[in-house]
Amino acid sequence: MKQYNQQSSFENETKKPKFIADMMLGRLARYLRIFGYDVLYFQKISDGDLVNKAESESRIVLTRDSSMIRRSPFKYGRVKFLFIRDDKVLKQLKQLVKELNLELKINLIRCIECNHILEKVDRENAKGKVPVYTYKSTENFAYCSNCDKYYWEGTHLKLMNKRFSFLLKEKDN
Repeated sequence: MKQYNQQSSFENETKKPKFIADMMLGRLARYLRIFGYDVLYFQKISDGDLVNKAESESRIVLTRDSSMIRRSPFKYGRVKFLFIRDDKVLKQLKQLVKELNLELKINLIRCIECNHILEKVDRENAKGKVPVYTYKSTENFAYCSNCDKYYWEGTHLKLMNKRFSFLLKEKDN
């Protein structure tokens, strides 16, 4: 069970860049979803299928595969990409903030697991599906109909914002 930020905003969803991450960047994809970004990720996808999906959906490819970016769609600018230089997710996020000017603020509007938009649900719908204490102490819930998971706002969201606050400060410098 995941947590959900009730103050999430869907209105800026169309202004944010959309991504597709290669199979080496699953953890980065999950983190970007926590920040509200539309990030496709497939554990098994060919380079050609990934490139075609990126091109057809106007997505930026995030990759650690140096051979992939030598393909003609990248060389001739048909598909945008960012080569991710580091293995560590915090350094990857730092690169995205610096190079794409991304805003990293917790905004759980997407399922962390599958990328589907979360649906706000009545509290009663969460009864018996979330821990008892959470049900009693929380008013707002969201649900992923694809994964059958419930999300709610919890204390770890504040801790995550604090953990990533250094990235926001670096963006301002």
